[in-house]
Amino acid sequence: MDLLAALGRGIPAGWRVTLVTPQPDFHYSGMLPAIIAGLEEPGAADIPVARIAAAAGIEVTRASVTALDAGARSVTLHDGRTLDCDLLSLDVGSIVAAGRLPGVREHAIAVRPFALALTLLSRLDAHAAAGGRGAELHVVIVGGGAAGVEVAFAVRARLASAGCHPQVTIVSAASDDGLPLAGFALRQRRRALRALADRGIRVMAAEVTAVESDAVCVIPAASELQERLRSDTTVWVTGAAAHPWLASSGLRCDSRGFPLAAPTLALNTDATIFGAGDTVTLCDAPHTAKAGVYAVRMAPVLAANVLAVMTGAVPRRHYTPQAGYLALLSTGDGRALLNWRGLSLESAWAQRLKSWIDERYLTRQRALLRSAGA
Repeated sequence: MDLLAALGRGIPAGWRVTLVTPQPDFHYSGMLPAIIAGLEEPGAADIPVARIAAAAGIEVTRASVTALDAGARSVTLHDGRTLDCDLLSLDVGSIVAAGRLPGVREHAIAVRPFALALTLLSRLDAHAAAGGRGAELHVVIVGGGAAGVEVAFAVRARLASAGCHPQVTIVSAASDDGLPLAGFALRQRRRALRALADRGIRVMAAEVTAVESDAVCVIPAASELQERLRSDTTVWVTGAAAHPWLASSGLRCDSRGFPLAAPTLALNTDATIFGAGDTVTLCDAPHTAKAGVYAVRMAPVLAANVLAVMTGAVPRRHYTPQAGYLALLSTGDGRALLNWRGLSLESAWAQRLKSWIDERYLTRQRALLRSAGA
């Protein structure tokens, strides 16, 4: 969005800019837990990126990308068209790591892209309506990271508000120790587990072997026996995976298929392809989490360096990821878990802080439409 804002202030002479986007709106993922919980309408997360671009004189192509030839700087779209370019900013994010387990694609629901999250809402509401008040509904969340924890809280809140008795289980990796939020400090993980338990949400460390229409098959940690967990709705939140077409693009990628970005966020040696956010892995900090807080900090560096190339200058700004970040995980009922360095707490004011941060971000992005004169 910073690059779009910079171009909105004036496209350098001699350049024609095209935005390729499958949807007219960008959906801010920070609002997703509140939407799933039923505290916000789906439109609360929308930023009208296509309208912002058009108002700034940028051409908009509604399409998804299926292939990239980095050497030729040629992008292939889902309808077979190709777009050639002199300069490319590759900001396609990531997809959910679904793997090849039996039944995942047929029976599990991911929450990215945003349209799939709306499918989850429809599924939950249909089950609640069919079961009626007091119905016991079983939901399995596969993935015990921050996203999985927030989705579990939000699903429980939505079903509880419909008068149901939600039975929510988080299945984390079998290598975990039975606590959610691997990678967080132990104190923070224990507080999260208490908050989940207080709301009746179970956490199980297990290996998922298959997903069925009404169950998730798992082998619990320290066991060799498979179990079937009843699941009326299975949600797949297992972290980020690269778009499959990136590995064959000709860009240098890591072992997971994410393009490797220099500190300038250039993806090739002649600085004609750039990328940021979940799309890339940083050469100098390959273990940086695929989290929005890092993408937000990358954005101004990306914008400055792309504009430098467009004006004939050398990209000079470097991105260095911050050592840590403030994590705010909504519990779906007016409270949030706050994790900052060694501090961990749960409170209503933490949720107010999260809401303020989310609203400030959305207001700033939507203001681009007004500044573009639309």
